[in-house]
Amino acid sequence: MTIRRHPDDFQVVEILTDDRRASLRTSWDPACRYAVYVLTKASTTTPDAVSRLARTLRVPPAAVSYAGLKDKHAQTVQHVSVLLPAGRRAGEFPDTLDADRWSAHRLAWSANPIDASAITGNRFTIMVRDLASETCAEMDRRAAILSGATGDKARPTTEHGGAADPWFINYFGSQRFGSARHGEGFVARSLLRGDFEEALRLAVATPARKDSGRTRVFTRLAASRWGDWKALASELPRCPERAPFEALAAGSDHRRAFSTLPAFLQSMYVEAFQSHLWNRSAHALAVTIAGGAERCLRSDDAYGEMLFPPWSASARGPWRSLILPLIGPGTTLEEPWANEVRATLARENLVIDQLRVPGLKRPFFGEAPRPLFAQAAGFAVSDTAPDTDSRSSRRYSRRLEFTLPRGSYATVVLRALGQ
Repeated sequence: MTIRRHPDDFQVVEILTDDRRASLRTSWDPACRYAVYVLTKASTTTPDAVSRLARTLRVPPAAVSYAGLKDKHAQTVQHVSVLLPAGRRAGEFPDTLDADRWSAHRLAWSANPIDASAITGNRFTIMVRDLASETCAEMDRRAAILSGATGDKARPTTEHGGAADPWFINYFGSQRFGSARHGEGFVARSLLRGDFEEALRLAVATPARKDSGRTRVFTRLAASRWGDWKALASELPRCPERAPFEALAAGSDHRRAFSTLPAFLQSMYVEAFQSHLWNRSAHALAVTIAGGAERCLRSDDAYGEMLFPPWSASARGPWRSLILPLIGPGTTLEEPWANEVRATLARENLVIDQLRVPGLKRPFFGEAPRPLFAQAAGFAVSDTAPDTDSRSSRRYSRRLEFTLPRGSYATVVLRALGQ
């Protein structure tokens, strides 16, 4: 299977909530100081596109807000808000902007900035290439098992007459674990042990095969000169990640040096480990729901096996409406998921009260709700067609379309379908 061979093979369109869309205004007024733009980008990150948008509009980057990050290797459409600075006129913000790898058009004006609460979900259109005929058949088989589909493939329904949209365990996708992409472990594991030197090494001085550009230069130099703090403080590329080495060169200990990393990076390290704990707990719950691992659909993933109970099992009991939280030290373990979470923590040699970083107020393990299941709404899959990019006449492509709630991963849907 191949995805993202071309930027438009993976398309994402962000969907505003009905309430937020209804609150927008077509023209500026003193109460609506935020211009809402629809930002389209390809082959660039959201922060890069937003930074260029800010420069074009001559506003500071902090004036631009958005709901979330969109994939670099995709064609994406998302909403951003730009605060009109005091003394500037609304007419100075053009209706349309067009540049290399991104464009934007002004949708409306708003009284509030765009944030995650403004978004209800994302619509995905994905071209999957380089498929064998057996893989296509397995995709159809899994889609039917996850959706309870019966009848005509073009208009599948469940046995109860509802739309046949797959339900799947709402695992975090691999994008969530970028800070552990080197395969050496999670930064937060070391933080919980109070091993700040190891945490710092994993965070900024452990090369990964897919590192590129400045990150590749930085991690390799930091790894090769580890311990020579003065040399690293002067030779590493100028960026926020250099601050710990400057602190160490000035005599700080590793705990204080780690704390000089940007707050969003520190939070990202904790959230990656929380997401790992969530995934392993959800994996255990999948076994409980299905009545055995052998009754689940199984998929391999670089960050741990994924199991998906069939539609017939997830439809029973409370499962589809269950909230399985990302846990923190104050989380109350509740049924029906308490035992699975305790077992997951035990495998990490932890109990819930130990989810604290000793000696630091941040980063911290904050509890956050997450639905155990998600549904790929409006699910549609094209007929099998020859893969025009392949040299083999026996390789095929298919187009998938579906809508996911905010925070769910299209790559997990592909895993559920056996890809």
